[in-house]
Amino acid sequence: MGKPRFIVFISRREEMAGYTRLFPDSDFVFASFSDLGTEAVKINPMKMEDSIGTLRRLHRKDSFTAVINRKEKCVVPASIIASALGLPPITCAPELARDKFAMRRALNDGNTFPRTVLVRDADDLVAVYPGMFPSVIKPRFGFNSRSAVMVKNRGEMEQAYREQHGRYAKLPKEDCTNSDFVVEELIPGSEHTVESLVKDGVALFHLVSDKLPMTPPFFVEVGDNMPSLLSPEAQEVCRAVTDRAIQAMEIRNGWTHTEVKLDGDKATVVECAARMGGGYFENLFQEVYGINRMKMLMDLFLESSSIEQPRPRQHAAARRIVVYGTAQRRRLTGAEQIFDDAAVKLVWPSAVSQIDRELAGPPFDFNNTLCEFVVSGLQAVEAADRIIARAVVQN
Repeated sequence: MGKPRFIVFISRREEMAGYTRLFPDSDFVFASFSDLGTEAVKINPMKMEDSIGTLRRLHRKDSFTAVINRKEKCVVPASIIASALGLPPITCAPELARDKFAMRRALNDGNTFPRTVLVRDADDLVAVYPGMFPSVIKPRFGFNSRSAVMVKNRGEMEQAYREQHGRYAKLPKEDCTNSDFVVEELIPGSEHTVESLVKDGVALFHLVSDKLPMTPPFFVEVGDNMPSLLSPEAQEVCRAVTDRAIQAMEIRNGWTHTEVKLDGDKATVVECAARMGGGYFENLFQEVYGINRMKMLMDLFLESSSIEQPRPRQHAAARRIVVYGTAQRRRLTGAEQIFDDAAVKLVWPSAVSQIDRELAGPPFDFNNTLCEFVVSGLQAVEAADRIIARAVVQN
């Protein structure tokens, strides 16, 4: 048998070297929405048959093992390509992976709990009635917390829709989605992340972490603690509701990233994505479990590989410093001292000097992040919180 051969979705050329360096025993054909020349197959979501035809010809010459994807916007085309080539399916219902309105109905047997209203234009806002506030207004097909805002009443909702829809509608849509929004009742409780590895529709394991409360009115994630400090019983509630979500979403193979709200003993799935969590999650898993999630994903499709449930070896805390206010140059006071510590690792940007740059505000999505870092060790949570408490962002 020859080398495993994967189709891998990427955004930038720089990602290619990472795969070939880490996985020298595998071959790759890279796919991208961007035009990366002859180094990658350009995927045009508007003309999927053309993209499938190109990959099918390559598949006939030297068969592929599986399709690998870690990006939200690529879930649908990656799933379509896997099915078209007869490769292990990522999800049997790829349209659910990006459509927050359809996802909400699928998660609740056709109902919309919490109550959710589809907003195709401003006139649809009349369907949101007083009992639904406070609510979250967000793009139907959005990701990276883009244009997600909490509103407390009708006036705030109408203003937020005007502002966020106007901004979101101007963004290029590479994946055939539109500018619809949804308004959803705010789900109460603490928020937790469940990362699961799924094979043939069955989760091999669920790894639970605790998400820090976000700063209203914006829903930009500011941190996670791993592994979860919930009681074993509460973690099991999160795992059980995640299992049901994976089945409802018809996810078949790969990592899933599920966000769960826990209110007492009641758990509600906010979203269930057919891909691994992004941002600092890769670093968290490396620190806590000592695993490379991409390697585990590729091993999932190799019959010669066995996958064991990861066991935590230490605690770690990830934090994101988010910028508020007007667009201007920002810097983090004392950044050199903060990151001159073996227990503290700068995740993004790649160098301390790059923290000093211009950022817009207030935060509309993760693009308003000044920096991300991970702290490891027994007192990781306390140490990370101290850094945040003392952090001074200067203009």
